[in-house]
Amino acid sequence: MTAMISLQTAEIDPNVVKPGWVALLIVLALGAATFLLWRSMAKQLKRIDVDPDGADDPAPSADPANPAGSPSPDGAAAPTTSDSKDLTKTPSDHSQQ
Repeated sequence: MTAMISLQTAEIDPNVVKPGWVALLIVLALGAATFLLWRSMAKQLKRIDVDPDGADDPAPSADPANPAGSPSPDGAAAPTTSDSKDLTKTPSDHSQQ
């Protein structure tokens, strides 16, 4: 316990405490890794094929658009019964009949 107290109260001599070689090697390694990652990212960004004119247009399809054959967004099949007219009614409309 007294050793811990003496370490806390002891002054640090700037002539004795100096940055080490290990810290320098770590900083250099981090700098090299950052440079290599930056260079790799630049190469990957150059590979991206961007069409500035058609960026907002949907991708072209070889098949013509067919709304009857496309599935619904939730993955369920479209209703094929004669009750399809009632789909526009809300549940409160069904209870009033």
